[in-house]
Amino acid sequence: MRILAPVILGVVMPFLAMVPETSIAQESYETTEVADGVYRFRWQAHNGFFVIGRGDSGTRALVIDPISVEAGAQLALEILSIAPDAELVGIVYSHHHADHATGAEAVAAEFGGEIPIIAHANAEAPIRSGGDPALPPPTVTFTDRATVMVSDRRVQLHYLGPNHSDNSLVAFVPDVGVAFAVDFASHDRVGYRDLPDWKFPGQFTSLARLLELDFETIVFGHGPNGDRGSIVRQIAYYDDLQFRVAAAFQAGMTENEAAEVVRSPDFAGWSQYSDWYGLNVRGMYRWLATRNK
Repeated sequence: MRILAPVILGVVMPFLAMVPETSIAQESYETTEVADGVYRFRWQAHNGFFVIGRGDSGTRALVIDPISVEAGAQLALEILSIAPDAELVGIVYSHHHADHATGAEAVAAEFGGEIPIIAHANAEAPIRSGGDPALPPPTVTFTDRATVMVSDRRVQLHYLGPNHSDNSLVAFVPDVGVAFAVDFASHDRVGYRDLPDWKFPGQFTSLARLLELDFETIVFGHGPNGDRGSIVRQIAYYDDLQFRVAAAFQAGMTENEAAEVVRSPDFAGWSQYSDWYGLNVRGMYRWLATRNK
């Protein structure tokens, strides 16, 4: 484990001010308190995440995924509406994709000063090569696991291996048992389209490793919150998808034929099933075809 020196705060007496349960709904965004001092920030179809800690050293906040420039500015205002005296100790990228990571400077502008941007080491190169001024590269990176102090609270950042990207992080707040995982996991929803960035078999092992964290509630990058059962079902979904597509592949079906024929009644009620399941079949077929060359 590595503790990130730029954002370490001293050990303080355990004191967390009581924050009333908060749900601030607007047309395009909503902030919801998931557990004491832990919040989901929904911006349209995307979710960000922030943690507030209070102690003798003061009030601190940590942001994971600003989402966009406009969303990031609003996310910062949401934090300050809850904790007007908060100092921002860091901004974390769950992974390098712009639809989640853009907007760090918009968040930082509301707080002032130099704010560390934290990400997995593998995220730096694609962000730099992208050259998007709204998506600045990380200033602090790590490769396995890190801990960020948010006043007297620890927020753990875990790299579980390649899945939706080769740099996806899971945030875990152990004192309340809440995790935040983006894109490689979701609550009862099939994978995105033809699984364009998925890394197999890393996707399978990452989901299994996610269950090693002692969370009770998990916030996802899209859709509703879930629990441990959400991940158990997600594992079952990908196992079922692989089994069905492998059977079609071994029977000599082409990718187009498999996409038309392969279906899974057990998961037909899941979100995006009718639009994306056939595309999931295509993505799995391509991986199996590559593996069997």
